[in-house]
Amino acid sequence: MGNNLKKNKGQSTIEFIMTFTVAVGFIFLFLKMALNYTDGFMVHHATFMASRAYLVSDEDRRSLEEGDSKAIEKARQVFTKYLPEGLVKGVETGSLKENNPDPGKTKFHAFVGVWIEFTQRFSMGFIGGKESIHFISESFLGREPTRSESRSQVCQAIMSLGLSKCDVHVTLEDNGG
Repeated sequence: MGNNLKKNKGQSTIEFIMTFTVAVGFIFLFLKMALNYTDGFMVHHATFMASRAYLVSDEDRRSLEEGDSKAIEKARQVFTKYLPEGLVKGVETGSLKENNPDPGKTKFHAFVGVWIEFTQRFSMGFIGGKESIHFISESFLGREPTRSESRSQVCQAIMSLGLSKCDVHVTLEDNGG
């Protein structure tokens, strides 16, 4: 009986070290995943706020060709306000992209807003690998026609009826019926 104890000496220490290593590895894995989720929520909130700023920064343009350069700059300012540079690794304010509503350049978009792509490591390395994950945060809001689009559509409707040449301010009235 004493001979069996000598053969098993240290077995519990080895088992403890192995299970402790796995348990600590899982703790670090879940900690890094929680940090990734937190970073993602922070980026998404900043993207949403930037998308709102982009949507309401409608300049009274005379044509769609004048572009939304002021709107995307305002969106970048708001994004930086909610998510300063360097707060979340891998996110650069300059990489904020717009979903332009301009039907002349692209297919008409019913939703307008901004989106951003960034990458982060999945885990700390020793558990879960060293590969990076590609994240996309997008926020698209329903859009109303811009003032120039409304003006252009009303003018086209009036001209199609042969009522005017749209050289004066003319409005159509809808009685809801």
